[in-house]
Amino acid sequence: MTVAIDARSTETATHRSAMAPAEPTRRCIVSRQPRPRHGLIRFVLDPHRTVVPDFAETLPGRGFWLSADRTIVEKACKTNAFAKAARGQVTVPDDLLTMLETALLTRCQRWLGQARGAGQLEQGFFQVRECLVRGQAAVLVEASDGAENGKAKLANLARGLAVVDWMTASQLGAALGRDHLVHLALMPGKLSERFLADAQRYAGLIGGGRKSAGGEQ
Repeated sequence: MTVAIDARSTETATHRSAMAPAEPTRRCIVSRQPRPRHGLIRFVLDPHRTVVPDFAETLPGRGFWLSADRTIVEKACKTNAFAKAARGQVTVPDDLLTMLETALLTRCQRWLGQARGAGQLEQGFFQVRECLVRGQAAVLVEASDGAENGKAKLANLARGLAVVDWMTASQLGAALGRDHLVHLALMPGKLSERFLADAQRYAGLIGGGRKSAGGEQ
């Protein structure tokens, strides 16, 4: 699918208080720059010293952090960055980039399914519109291949909210047992935060980027 690159500088869609503690940072093994953890992917080595992604950041062992960016991942594979960081021989899967994309898309779909089960998701144009009008949404999700007219009408009501619009209608539909879906809205909470974090990582790997409605940054 075609994804317009529109990287945004807003760090969170959850409207954290100005008094909240600063988000922990980690250093990317390629760029060598510290970044907030939500923009990185953690990797560890399994017992056979194979590089394994740790999206939940719970696997034991020393972690290696990589920016969730297609160019950075490709560079890490080409320059032996994992072996340098581990100071020893490692095995990097040949299809690492594809594996990351697939895993992150699956995680995003799982968060959407859990949000529906928890009553924290609306689907369909009219339901999403009402959710936005009532000010109950935290994230607007639109299919990349959905009709622009309907998406524009909802974006008008979602000014200032985070917008995820780099998944296809069939990918969104698969998350909820449908053939396709175009309009979704997630309500505030841990599930919307986790969805947005993984959606941003996924966007970085496929060449998409963070947006907020109304062109705000």
